[in-house]
Amino acid sequence: MTVAAAAAVVALVSGTVTTTLIVILHFVEPEYDPSWRMISEYSLGRHGWLMRVAFIAMAVSPAAICVALWPSGGGWTIGLAIVALGALGAAFVDADPIMTPRTAATRVGRVHTVLGSLCIIGFPIAALTSGIGSASALGWTLAIASLVPWAGLTWFLVVSASAHGLAGSPQVRVGWPDRACLVGYFAWVALAAAQVLSS
Repeated sequence: MTVAAAAAVVALVSGTVTTTLIVILHFVEPEYDPSWRMISEYSLGRHGWLMRVAFIAMAVSPAAICVALWPSGGGWTIGLAIVALGALGAAFVDADPIMTPRTAATRVGRVHTVLGSLCIIGFPIAALTSGIGSASALGWTLAIASLVPWAGLTWFLVVSASAHGLAGSPQVRVGWPDRACLVGYFAWVALAAAQVLSS
């Protein structure tokens, strides 16, 4: 097995671990309503260690797919490694609860917001550039498939922008787009891994 193929398998496994742990957290921490609470908040709950492990696995997945795509896309894939750094940092820097007013945000919470933004906003950009960079070797499927992460990000940004002073309120259903981003991002990673393994 080549390094690229092994990295593709690691990306698939770590993406599956991330998704599985977050699904479990929906059941073991039901107090975090998924319609308006961000997944980062699970790290504040009774089973916060599960979310920390999920964040670490979340970091491994794009880093591994960066390695897997490197022979095809070279430097075009480096954005995936940068996204991985954001997820890894989020494993050790807690979010403020979503109800925290912006003026009362802690320094740690602000750092988490920056790291989370690196993941949420950075992934679609990294997916697109990786898809373009890999196109000569793998075809244009990954570049076209980056529309899925972009759709998740667009939904997230539209809901966030519609808050109009209600940010952190149950009336702002930002939780579903947050989770849609996660699903779309790992769907893209799975497709990239499948392409590497079949090439």
